[in-house]
Amino acid sequence: MSRGIRILLIGSLILNVFLVGAIGGGVWRWTHGYGNRIGWRTQVADVLPPEQRRQFRAAMRQTALGARGLVIEGRQARAEAARLYVRPDFDAAAISTQLDRARAADVALRERLERRVVEFSAGLPVGEREKLAGALRQGPFRQPAAPARPR
Repeated sequence: MSRGIRILLIGSLILNVFLVGAIGGGVWRWTHGYGNRIGWRTQVADVLPPEQRRQFRAAMRQTALGARGLVIEGRQARAEAARLYVRPDFDAAAISTQLDRARAADVALRERLERRVVEFSAGLPVGEREKLAGALRQGPFRQPAAPARPR
């Protein structure tokens, strides 16, 4: 077999391996829902009847708009941390302070949104609240850990 054909076959084999891997990875991600994670508040809205869904989304939008200062604070703190990262005189304490500021703003925003979800839920019938409880259990870090397999 000539050298040119051998190189062509090896190149084709390598290309096919990458294509099979890419297709397989795409199928795995699609079937496992990876990358399609949505927040639990969005899942809450999806289980509500249309009129309550509209009211819920309006309440979330109003709460988020009212907390706009927290969003801006978090963004500014992260931008400042990013700016500090690339300075020649690396100051870990200053970066940590900015990241702490960003985290505090994020937590405060989350508190407001979750408090508003609870307030909204107080007016719902038990059956609707059961659906909301199911949305709370979904997602990473909310599921109980799988039991260890015996060895």
